[in-house]
Amino acid sequence: MKKINIGLIGLGTIGEGVYKILNSRRSEIKKSYGLELNIKSCCDISPNIAKKLKIKKEYFTNNYNDIVFSKDIDVVIELIGGLKISKDIGIKTLQNNKHFITANKALIAENGTELKKIAKKNNVKILYEASVGGGIPILNSIQDFISINKIKSFYGILNGTCNYILTLMSQGIEFNDALEKAQKSGFAEADPTLDINGMDTAHKVVVLANECFGYNAKIKDLHISGINNISKIDLEIAKNLNCKIKLIGIGKVVKNSIDLRIHLVMINHSNPLANVDNELNAVLIDSENLGKTMKYGFGAGMLPTATSVISDIVRIGNQKEHNFIEKKYKNLNISNLNRKFYIRLNLENKAGNLAKITSKFAKYKINIEKIFQNPENVNSKYVPVIIISKKSNYKVINNLLSQFDKLSITNKKSLLIPFEE
Repeated sequence: MKKINIGLIGLGTIGEGVYKILNSRRSEIKKSYGLELNIKSCCDISPNIAKKLKIKKEYFTNNYNDIVFSKDIDVVIELIGGLKISKDIGIKTLQNNKHFITANKALIAENGTELKKIAKKNNVKILYEASVGGGIPILNSIQDFISINKIKSFYGILNGTCNYILTLMSQGIEFNDALEKAQKSGFAEADPTLDINGMDTAHKVVVLANECFGYNAKIKDLHISGINNISKIDLEIAKNLNCKIKLIGIGKVVKNSIDLRIHLVMINHSNPLANVDNELNAVLIDSENLGKTMKYGFGAGMLPTATSVISDIVRIGNQKEHNFIEKKYKNLNISNLNRKFYIRLNLENKAGNLAKITSKFAKYKINIEKIFQNPENVNSKYVPVIIISKKSNYKVINNLLSQFDKLSITNKKSLLIPFEE
């Protein structure tokens, strides 16, 4: 029977879940995997959580150094979030020859390469299954078959907050009301900025690019946009087009180049990602031997995320190894993207203005497939005008829309969404 002594740093929602599952499922884990998992020490800044979980004084500390420097600890689990302190915990843990587990996607996205080098030097492991997709076992699945199955692309709904808001908006609720409901339901933070602006998804795309392609991606290399500018009319038009609008994290290798981006995408109902609603996450992977496969489930929450953390402990106990082989790619800029596009302008409701807009499209040689105007706003000073372009270049259309946004005949920032093939 192999014994693993665990130091748990951070007893918030996820940490509490890990503590509860390890205590309630200890005998089942022992029978199934031959592992005796012992929580040797817990750390949190609040002593109240120790009382809540009935942790004895001798097993609790408010100083994480007590855990990372302890000779009795084999595995350190970091669940506090943020970057500065979590990085310090990670470095000290690995340098002291202890395995390191984290659910911190920002930490792995920003410092993963450095931490992996320290882990390799000290012959220990760093695992982070819970950093992408919460309870979806995506990273370990990739690691298990990457050596025999080349991955060509991934498309992911990676942020439950955004997906929940977009689902509500598709039911006729405006953005601000949908966000408020998400916050009340516990699916959005009090400050949802990192979710709404796409940065949370971007961190997860960096992690996935690393695992799928062996590429040491940087946040600055990605095109990142969120759901800030979406309106319920966009979701209504999407329905008319037999489509859904989703915030998608995309990673794709094209010969010696890599395409990494996060933005709203118009996808057909036939795409399996179109059926992933509410707070659920999903990752659709296209690989040479398996074709397209999708994993989906709860991307956040106490028990789903805690389950992924514990799966990493079991992986360490079973001594499963994944050797990271770094590869070099040329970054593909979104400017090179050629797609059909959904465009929304807020246009002054005045005769001749639409003609001015369409003439500009003709000048830039952008062919228009359809134009929609909402009859409900016919008496408003400004009305939303929806234009569906034929296949065009992103840079050309984006430059044109930047010009439109400066005109007096428009009063809101335009919206540009590519149809994804």
